[in-house]
Amino acid sequence: MKKFIATFLISILTLSTTSALAATSTPKPTAKTSAKPSAESSTKATKKPSAQKTPVKKKPVKKKKKKLPPLQPVLCYGKNWPPSGFTQNGEVFAMIPTAAQLQCESSDNFAPSKAPLRDDLRECDEFACGAVAVASETGCTWWEVKSTFERIDLKTGKIEETLGTLRTVAQRTKPKTIQSIMLVSGIKHKDADGNLLKNIKASGVEVSCHHDAAPDLTKRNFFQSR
Repeated sequence: MKKFIATFLISILTLSTTSALAATSTPKPTAKTSAKPSAESSTKATKKPSAQKTPVKKKPVKKKKKKLPPLQPVLCYGKNWPPSGFTQNGEVFAMIPTAAQLQCESSDNFAPSKAPLRDDLRECDEFACGAVAVASETGCTWWEVKSTFERIDLKTGKIEETLGTLRTVAQRTKPKTIQSIMLVSGIKHKDADGNLLKNIKASGVEVSCHHDAAPDLTKRNFFQSR
């Protein structure tokens, strides 16, 4: 297991057809007048019916389907390696993503692999969250992130109270693939009027890249209050 430990200050993150019917008119039948037969004594030669030709059925023309180009992955952190703005320790890279980068990655063509990120971002509307973007040179079978949530004085930036610790687990990544991980605490970060509390932060972020068998990742965040 390779481990990358760094301390970051993470601010709270809150993210908060018509069809037209064509009317067709039915044509009205028109009355036709038939000519009266004239009384003629002379007999007329009857014409032999002409042989009717069988209509040749044309083969239906198959329309060629236009192949659309495959959806390309969204590059929210750039395409260069090593990634710009990341801190490196051995094979592991980490950085604190911006809100724009998190929104970008969660909208990655609605890729199934980003479903956990989208779910956790919705949780962050109710709970105080941090975030970290991680990547590894050789890939990881699963990720583990430990962090501490604190209440701070907004004027001085000093810690007023340690609220609890959080352990977060995340899915595997391929080599040189960046993944954003949301750190979802169990701390409600809105007052009685629904206003966002801005004095809660995540710090002491410790990132671990594992190469052993992954645990159950159904539950990703384990918060322990103080």
